[in-house]
Amino acid sequence: MKNPRGPLLPYQVLATIVGLNLIFVFTAAFAQRLTGDGSWWNRNETLILVIDQVHGLLFMALLVVIAVLATRNKWKPVFTITTMLLATIPFVSFWAERRTTLKVNADHPAIA
Repeated sequence: MKNPRGPLLPYQVLATIVGLNLIFVFTAAFAQRLTGDGSWWNRNETLILVIDQVHGLLFMALLVVIAVLATRNKWKPVFTITTMLLATIPFVSFWAERRTTLKVNADHPAIA
């Protein structure tokens, strides 16, 4: 039987990176609209676009890891879907990662 805690560490790392990246992407989007053409945000539009695209790829990888965790831990569909949806909200995504980690650890305590 596969270890249900196996994908937990990759999930935690990806969720943290995606959460931080999400804050940057939102900040950049607002800053580009609120500042003039000479601002750093608008001068570096190409860099921000690349970061945004990397964020999209990492988010898709996060969804796959969530699906693997859900399958191995036999989560109810509601928990799986809310975990995926909460990952799309800045700052809330960090709470969702903590909630998921606590659930997996509670369901499968580490063997000492």
